[in-house]
Amino acid sequence: MKLTSKWVLWFVLVTVYAAVIGGLFYYNLFKFVFDKKLQNEMVEMVRFRAPTLVQWLASRPKGEATFREAEIMKGLQRNDDRIKSLVYLNYDGSIRWHENTKFLRMSYSDYNNSVGFDTNAVVQAIRDGLPRAILFGNGDYYDMAIPLLAKGNTVAGVVNVTVSRESAKKLIHSSMVRYAVGAVIMILLIGGVLYLFLLLKILRPLGALKDSVEAVSLNNLSLSFPPRKDEIGDVAVSISSLLAKIREDIKSLENVEIMSLEKEQRWWKTILAVTVPKGSRALVIDENNNILYTNFELNMPGKDRIHLLDIFDGRQQEIIQVVGEALENPTKVLRGTVINKNVKCLVKAVQLPDDAGKNRIVLVLEPEK
Repeated sequence: MKLTSKWVLWFVLVTVYAAVIGGLFYYNLFKFVFDKKLQNEMVEMVRFRAPTLVQWLASRPKGEATFREAEIMKGLQRNDDRIKSLVYLNYDGSIRWHENTKFLRMSYSDYNNSVGFDTNAVVQAIRDGLPRAILFGNGDYYDMAIPLLAKGNTVAGVVNVTVSRESAKKLIHSSMVRYAVGAVIMILLIGGVLYLFLLLKILRPLGALKDSVEAVSLNNLSLSFPPRKDEIGDVAVSISSLLAKIREDIKSLENVEIMSLEKEQRWWKTILAVTVPKGSRALVIDENNNILYTNFELNMPGKDRIHLLDIFDGRQQEIIQVVGEALENPTKVLRGTVINKNVKCLVKAVQLPDDAGKNRIVLVLEPEK
């Protein structure tokens, strides 16, 4: 997998993970904020009317609500469509007002047994003297009990409302949609900037370094790459250092080979001077039929290596045949005849033992007497 694909995959995985974690965090944050907002609005709406209600509760602690109180309760339910039901209770839990008049004056336990409160929020509000909101109905509603406090923070009555969370859910949904859109835009912007940085600072320099490395050959052991003050530049410097070492090693090997060849030529000069009769011509050739040494002068300017066929043309098949047989039969002396410069010569060829990893054939041409 290429670096670009790895980076894109890594970026997508990280951003999706971050977006999901952020989504969970913001969802719970929005839920807390908007639910608290809903609860506070209900509490403030009741508390705004609390002084009037407490005054009537103090004058008539038990029994039914007055006409004024009933109008306030009807107004609360009528003016806010989030309120699905409303029950007004006395301090002892008896029903003070209900939209169905048959429940008026009914005790808490009788009403709870016949109709039933959604939760025990009323009991908690009377006991603690604090507003209580309990979620029910698969999270669609709040059962809120808001105590009405008289002097000394004693509970004079309780307003119990069933509040729909539909408006809060809509706010949460719209906020999450805005979060998702913002997250996508932010990811695209950040991803675009990071990819541009990756392209300009990493991918293109790596591509240029790759092209420079591919241009290196035995004839050109140098790296053509502009200097950079980063990790890619460090890699280029290391490659250049490696190529310099290779050049030095090749140069050393060439010097060793030249010295070895010169030493071998001196050795052959001595051997052939002793073993080859005067007037005979001797050649030392390698496995590729290149001439390494002769006991006579070869004048062929412009050629670094002289091939056997440069001396004997293709019509002189006998000598080629003898050399071929010598290659196939090491250490065996092969003989033949050849006409060289209108002189009939006896040809002897032998391939020397391959002790040093080099195949050498000694070819001797003796004029016939």
